[in-house]
Amino acid sequence: MKLKSKPCPGVTSGAFLWGQGMTQYLPILISAAALAFAAYQYVRNGHKETTAQMTTILVKLENIAEGIIEIKNDLKNVKDEVQNLRERVAKVEASTSSAHKRLDVIVGQEKDR
Repeated sequence: MKLKSKPCPGVTSGAFLWGQGMTQYLPILISAAALAFAAYQYVRNGHKETTAQMTTILVKLENIAEGIIEIKNDLKNVKDEVQNLRERVAKVEASTSSAHKRLDVIVGQEKDR
């Protein structure tokens, strides 16, 4: 017993592979092949570029971190200097007040003479 194949409606012989049916899938297949090739090239070459870029970024971030540490140290030094100046100004004000009182006493003695 021999099987008889029935042709698909609207498809002539050979049309399935290169006829109207295939032409609508051809752009999709080309796009998929281009996408696969691009992904392959990215994995092959893009990884090196990404690693180099990440290394550059990490070095720059380390430099920024060092700069921030230096700024913090400078700020601490400035705060210490400001505190030292506050203490010195307080001593000068106390000394000026004491000198003013002594001058008042001296001026008062001069008036009495």
